[in-house]
Amino acid sequence: MHKLAINTPQNVKFEYNLASLGSRIIAFAIDYFIITCYAVMVYYLVSRIGLFNTSDPWLTGGIYMLILLPAFFYPFLMETFFNGQTIGKMIMRTKVVKIDGTRASMYQYFIRWICSIVDIFLCAGALGISSIIATKHAQRIGDIAADTTVISTKQNMALQQTLFAEITQEYTVTFPQVMQLSDKDANTIKDIYKKGYERKDYNIILALSNKLVELLDVKPQMRPEEFIDVVIKDYYYTFRDR
Repeated sequence: MHKLAINTPQNVKFEYNLASLGSRIIAFAIDYFIITCYAVMVYYLVSRIGLFNTSDPWLTGGIYMLILLPAFFYPFLMETFFNGQTIGKMIMRTKVVKIDGTRASMYQYFIRWICSIVDIFLCAGALGISSIIATKHAQRIGDIAADTTVISTKQNMALQQTLFAEITQEYTVTFPQVMQLSDKDANTIKDIYKKGYERKDYNIILALSNKLVELLDVKPQMRPEEFIDVVIKDYYYTFRDR
């Protein structure tokens, strides 16, 4: 799986898994199945109330198209109000983000939605698929124009393995000051660390690292996320037999 590597100004490194082509196609199919169901339901309801029996076809068509407007704007509105996700993306656990990993703006969602006319609908998706395959960050034309990409929101198992890995007998404690911590402290540190990592929010990681530096009175010569990981391991190794 391709990754999007982000190096923050605080030198905290995050890696996003880019959404696979398959997951993006399935999410698209789910979304347009929902749109189609909505259009069919509207047509059925409009037929039931006899709107299509009127003598003015322009009025009938205008009212029908007006009712269909939510379906027309569905991708743009969903991504804007649900942090880069449509129902299809929620199910497939993907989301739209800026190329630097942060939340995209309404303008960017609008640009990628407008461009879908070209790279999805006018060429039956061929241009969009080709662009996703060919570009480094798996961007379709709309993503390139909006400076966005689509990432996977599935939990990074590497982090789980780091946090819960079995400590071997050869492990050496780097910061014996972890003796000052309680089980509650250690669990809180682990939970905050996971939250910051999953949200890709380096401010959480940095704040936690600074707090631990102050609390333990140490001067770690390592990146903030590495320091926190070592503190967690040190604590579990120190109290492994308790």
